[in-house]
Amino acid sequence: MSNFAQNIVVLVVCWLLVTGAGIYVTYFDQPEDLERLEKAEKVSRMKQAELTALMAEEASTAEQAEEILRRWNARYKIIPRELDDEEVVAYLNYLSRDGFENFDITFSGEKGSKDFNKYVYQVSGRGYFDRLYRVVWELENNRYFFRVRNLNLEHIDLVSKDPRTQREALKVMVSFTMTVEAYFGGAEGLSADTEQTGAESRRALSEGLFTELPPVPMEVLPAREPAKNPFFPGILETIPPNTDNLVDVEEARLVSIVAGRAIFDWNGEYHQLDVGDRVYLGKIIEIDPTQDRVVARLNKGGIIDEIELELQTGERYRQALGPASLTPVQKQ
Repeated sequence: MSNFAQNIVVLVVCWLLVTGAGIYVTYFDQPEDLERLEKAEKVSRMKQAELTALMAEEASTAEQAEEILRRWNARYKIIPRELDDEEVVAYLNYLSRDGFENFDITFSGEKGSKDFNKYVYQVSGRGYFDRLYRVVWELENNRYFFRVRNLNLEHIDLVSKDPRTQREALKVMVSFTMTVEAYFGGAEGLSADTEQTGAESRRALSEGLFTELPPVPMEVLPAREPAKNPFFPGILETIPPNTDNLVDVEEARLVSIVAGRAIFDWNGEYHQLDVGDRVYLGKIIEIDPTQDRVVARLNKGGIIDEIELELQTGERYRQALGPASLTPVQKQ
């Protein structure tokens, strides 16, 4: 065999070996390594995503912890070491001293835990909404720790005698029930700082509800007065009674208009009224001497109505009676 042929054979054998090795590495060895590397990359990416999520969660948790700590340091509720049941009742009676038909307090018992103790009261009654709002506001925002639960309200209309005039008056009120909890005996550090020192601080934590404490800035508290009374209806079911014994223009008789003033006969008495004067359910808005008429605007429980009264004299009086004629006198 010539040298050329031998070289060709050697080259073919080398090519076959290299090709076989390449095929083995490409189709048998590398896929396993590639799969292993892809799995390793996937795990690395998952760990990176988990680390990113943990860092975001850590930042959010730190922000929440900072907010909670800020609110904790800004707390203003005082939990006295000792509190008498009679003192709580006296305080509730003080808050409800006016604006209520009745304010009934029932003691439900005392409950205790490792962090604090509390008295529980069931309160019910009837009163004006704004006064009840003030009581709840004082309990919830007072520096001493009270809590109002299960507050139920229902609109009611009460017609009763005015103690001053002895006439009937309509009262738009609410009937309510609620649970009031008064806390005391809190764990060490649970109560807010009284901003007092020494004996004064100890006194504030022991003498209870009527001890004067530094006030809380009003800008951090909710509105002290309700923006609107949701229980005062736009249209009343019952028209208010005539508590102030004002002239009822629908029942009174217009008898004269003198010097721009209207004279009414009401309940056997004469009443002189000017524009803007109050009448039952409204006021006088116009007095027209030339047309002999008076106009009153009335609010009948939310329904606005204008009543026009005319002076029944002269031609109007004759028109009201019917056609009139003159009969000549016959001479005998």
